[in-house]
Amino acid sequence: MNELELRDIHLPQTSLWWPPAPGWWLLLVLLLLLGLVVIWLIWRRRHQPLPKLSLRELETIRRAHADGQSVNATINAVARLLRRTLISFYGREKQAATTGAAWTEQLQRLAPRHRFSERHLRLLSYDRYQANPDCDVDSLLQACESWIRNLPRRVPRVSV
Repeated sequence: MNELELRDIHLPQTSLWWPPAPGWWLLLVLLLLLGLVVIWLIWRRRHQPLPKLSLRELETIRRAHADGQSVNATINAVARLLRRTLISFYGREKQAATTGAAWTEQLQRLAPRHRFSERHLRLLSYDRYQANPDCDVDSLLQACESWIRNLPRRVPRVSV
């Protein structure tokens, strides 16, 4: 018989990609951390603290007043902003229906380090319904800014 020389069986080579080198594992962990940081930054940007949003809205009101908005419209916009801020802290059930002295008392209680003057409280609760209220709007805006800055640190986050 004729004997042929046969080659030995060839096994496939081991995979070059598995198991990955430690550098690839490190890269995977870094990419996951980067993804989590990006998600957190997006969430933080969309859910901003209430004082920051209130100050931004107050600046919009201030610019509108400087551009010639009427005194009544400015005072009403400030009162709406303060009411929305109170509703964010205390909830709609407790705060939405309060008016007059009860509403101004809530304003004073929320930021005890800053208290509105009696003139500002009267302006926000009653005098804003007059045809031509006699007031210093810049003083009112400054008082509102100070009030917002002195809100408690237990600040609700609001979605934008």
